[in-house]
Amino acid sequence: MRALGIDVGVRKGLDLVLLDGSRCVLEAERGVRPGDLPMVLERMRPDVVAVDSPPAWARSGRSRVTERELRWFGIQCFNTPSDARMADHPFYEWMTVGFETFARIADRYPRYRGGRVAGTAIEVFPHASAVVLAGCLPPTSVPKHRWRRSVLAGRGVDVSALRSADQVDAALAALTGLLALERRFSAPGDPAEGVIVLPAPTLPAHPYRRGETPREPDGQPPLPGLAACRCGDPACVALTGAEFAPGHDAKRKSALWRAARQGQQAVDELRRRGWELPPEMR
Repeated sequence: MRALGIDVGVRKGLDLVLLDGSRCVLEAERGVRPGDLPMVLERMRPDVVAVDSPPAWARSGRSRVTERELRWFGIQCFNTPSDARMADHPFYEWMTVGFETFARIADRYPRYRGGRVAGTAIEVFPHASAVVLAGCLPPTSVPKHRWRRSVLAGRGVDVSALRSADQVDAALAALTGLLALERRFSAPGDPAEGVIVLPAPTLPAHPYRRGETPREPDGQPPLPGLAACRCGDPACVALTGAEFAPGHDAKRKSALWRAARQGQQAVDELRRRGWELPPEMR
């Protein structure tokens, strides 16, 4: 299983990172032009291509449904307008490069429109992927790409092979593609106008909260390092600098309540944490 992540740039070209199923960086390329992609893909043969760009202009209005839904979760993103005349505006030049990227590979990797992602080109957003994987927004005290690098490391990606912030974003795109191949993804929005694929099968019922930087006993913030949330929920994919992702301590408590009715070990943990026993055991 292989996923190719593409970070789109105008003058710098495209940054490509290819990950395999064990999350090893197989290849990383810089400065690739959209016109070179068919030849590159013939060599790399990924099962999915994850592009950090919308595939086309919105069907109507000033933004797409997928972007508005991301903002509801507290994830800020750029709007994709419907007026193609915006193509002449310098700000949207990177989007037109993204549109060309999707078009150049459409014969072999058609744009994703729902269902399974294998054999398609999906739209991703590295910032959103990092937030979903971490279970929180980045701490304000940590530079964004340093934080994203730690999210990748927490998911088993060898970040030493990534030489730039753009390659970090391409790797986040590729990791999102891998999880999507494993059917561990969601894609809010309208597939007809394009959806941003996120690396989790379910999303929270509330906006993401800002993460906190863990602190050492002397009060100094350590280097950011994230680990899997210890709530014990098999569906949880969150990474966190604390023991639990925000709100997930309640999941652990609920699981312990269920276990406490069957054995002393869970009762001991509830008492150690200072949490009350189930009502019928008090």
